Amino acid sequence: MASLIQRQFVILSFITAFLFIVTGVLSLGGNRLLVTSSAVQQAAAHVSSLAILDWMGKEIPVLSETVQTGSDRRSNSVTGFLFQLATSIQPGDLRTLLGRELPGMVTSEDARFVVAGKGASLSDFYIEYPPHPKQVIDASDAVPLTPADEKTEDKATKPEQKPAARPNTGGKKIVYVYNTHNRESWYSETKPVGTSVDHPTRNISLVGKALAQALNDRGIGSDVSTDDIYQELLNKKMDYALSYAQSLQVVKAAAENNRELHYFFDLHRDTAPRDRTTVTIKGKTYARVMFVIGKRNKNYEKNEAFATELHQLMEEMYPELSRGVMEKGAKTDHGEYNQSISPGSLLMEIGGTENTLQESLNTAEALADVFAAYYLKAEKVGKPAANEPAKG
Repeated sequence: MASLIQRQFVILSFITAFLFIVTGVLSLGGNRLLVTSSAVQQAAAHVSSLAILDWMGKEIPVLSETVQTGSDRRSNSVTGFLFQLATSIQPGDLRTLLGRELPGMVTSEDARFVVAGKGASLSDFYIEYPPHPKQVIDASDAVPLTPADEKTEDKATKPEQKPAARPNTGGKKIVYVYNTHNRESWYSETKPVGTSVDHPTRNISLVGKALAQALNDRGIGSDVSTDDIYQELLNKKMDYALSYAQSLQVVKAAAENNRELHYFFDLHRDTAPRDRTTVTIKGKTYARVMFVIGKRNKNYEKNEAFATELHQLMEEMYPELSRGVMEKGAKTDHGEYNQSISPGSLLMEIGGTENTLQESLNTAEALADVFAAYYLKAEKVGKPAANEPAKG
């Protein structure tokens, strides 16, 4: 281990020296060699961070190994500690050197797995690109739901077998389902525009509606938002980065109108490849679920504990359906995800762009089963109201 740290130290020293030399050459060259940071960022944005690391790993084997192990490897040596203290570069995690310079890369300081599901990968930490700025889709371009589609979706929102014991919220609606990025869609439903795979109607909001219906079918009173957050941003001429600020207004209004709401589920669609977002259980294919917790919420530990319990229960009922619980720091993206509104607030990434709507609807059914089991367990140990997360 000591020799590994020494080799990494030497490698990092050479890289640092090289960067200083390049910076000096550019400075001496004046405007003739001037390269703006925006130009570098624009060019690098088209290159995968993983591809860069993989390419570098062909010349530096230690780097390739480190990328695979991610932040699980830690240095216990005094020299490693001092080096990290002086440079903010952690030996054993080269992301701390490259992560701040490569667009889309998140360092181990910004994100980590609380509980890692099967196939958890370093690339799961990467930031999803926003919709293409030139994408303007009119609702008239949408593919209308056909009778066959409606039958399929109706079938997907009705459980084949209901559990013998059913939870009962006594007519109260305690769950609110919404979609901050409500137009996120799939390759099977729409053509991508730039880096965006969005559709005005055939999108993740259909999964939100299916989840709310499935929860109601299982005795869990639920409501679902019909707000088109993306359209509201366009109407107000607001940047897409303000999506969470806009959806927070929707969630706050729902909470004010119904004080019984304790659980707020924000459903998204990820961009990870199909081999990591898909699982077949008993012959049925599902889009896998990633729970995301924002640490900018000062009480995030309660949300994290809730997500971890759902993950563990999901592993028992639907093995490998969960990709795990990811924690994102205050420096990452928005870092809060509206989760301060309640300890029962979660962001869930359901599948990816390469999944299908039907696979995602299957997951909505499974997720409803899992939450119903969670709530039923709470009913058995006492009054649910005493065990439900209290709003902050």
